[in-house]
Amino acid sequence: MNNHSPYAEYETNQPWLPFSEVLLDWDESFHQLMLNDRLRMQAYEQAIKETVKAGDVVVDLGAGTGILSLWALEAGASRVYAIDLDSDILKLAEQSMAKTEYADRFIALNQLSYDVTLPERADVLISEILGNIADNEDFQPIICDAIERFLKPDGKCLPRDACSFIAPVTSEVAHNAIKQGKIKTLNPNYQLDKLLEQKAINNRFNLYYDTVLPASSRLSQPQAIQRYHGDWSQSSTYHKSRSFVIEQDARLTGFQCYFIATLSDNISLDISGDCLVKRSCSDSWKHAYLPIEECIDVKKGDIISLSFSRYYPEDACSLAFRQIYRWKGNVMRNGDSIATFDQCMDERVFD
Repeated sequence: MNNHSPYAEYETNQPWLPFSEVLLDWDESFHQLMLNDRLRMQAYEQAIKETVKAGDVVVDLGAGTGILSLWALEAGASRVYAIDLDSDILKLAEQSMAKTEYADRFIALNQLSYDVTLPERADVLISEILGNIADNEDFQPIICDAIERFLKPDGKCLPRDACSFIAPVTSEVAHNAIKQGKIKTLNPNYQLDKLLEQKAINNRFNLYYDTVLPASSRLSQPQAIQRYHGDWSQSSTYHKSRSFVIEQDARLTGFQCYFIATLSDNISLDISGDCLVKRSCSDSWKHAYLPIEECIDVKKGDIISLSFSRYYPEDACSLAFRQIYRWKGNVMRNGDSIATFDQCMDERVFD
């Protein structure tokens, strides 16, 4: 495996294109990025080899280049049903698997998972369709459907649960980069202007960005915003209210989101890290930075009241990756509101 990725050359507070919002356009270079993400790779390999037992039937949901399938087969899976919507990437997976001893146990299915019917139930369902807010690749309804139709009643799902966290932050570097349109990207195939046009977003501050934000930039302790667990049947749309007490005088520029997932009995995946040298952060996920357009000078003891929503636009195709996030609220000081903010990926709410 190549240990160098152009995407791995980045700095803290540097906003990148939100790649979860362009997942249908992922090319080989982005999949190579994920393969070079040591945090991701080590956690998934350990969890799969801990969970999959000899003879197990496995479903790999969103198989991509097939690395999770390979680990399942190495762990003793009798066969793996590898489902992916991208035919080109799945062909690469088949070509790679053909070079191994497991080719006849690898069954590639180039379909939307909702359209797949399997001849048998699986012992283990594995997937890595998490975004850096956890649900920004629409994973909840996809996994819920897969558990119901593909997995045995006593089967195991990997990951077992995932929880997203949010915290107010100060990052004038990231804020200024967004204001100036200086957003990093992987290659010319991914462009911010194209993404904004596709989503009918005119204001760059109505979008989140992949950005490693140092823990020192947090103005209050992170709080859980949404937890998925068990059979994954909880709603994928929600409205949550959170209150944060500011711990230092600073300039509020937005919010940081990240997830922590339990993959197996002994393995968890935590993308909150911020150390580039030791790579405690994730090269492919980073964190999600949700900016506010007008920065707010806050003081220690101020209270931020945040309203955070995830929903689908009414005119969206039922099978599209179409989630909308909205983050709005106000800052209170001594009982009085001193400022408000309201950002939404669906700008029609402001009409």
